[in-house]
Amino acid sequence: MNEKEMKNKIERLEERIEGLERQLDEMYLDLERVHVASSNIRDIMEEVAKLANQPVGMMFNYRS
Repeated sequence: MNEKEMKNKIERLEERIEGLERQLDEMYLDLERVHVASSNIRDIMEEVAKLANQPVGMMFNYRS
């Protein structure tokens, strides 16, 4: 492999790494949103159970 081919390969690898870093950042943000949504759903389930005077486990498939 000559120097020009090596430089091209390095450039492609750097571009791929940058793309993977962006994708990882997006996945992390998605995970944070899912965590918030899950917490909000859990809070709603608990409030509904309180209103119905029932344990959460009796009304919902509740997992922490």
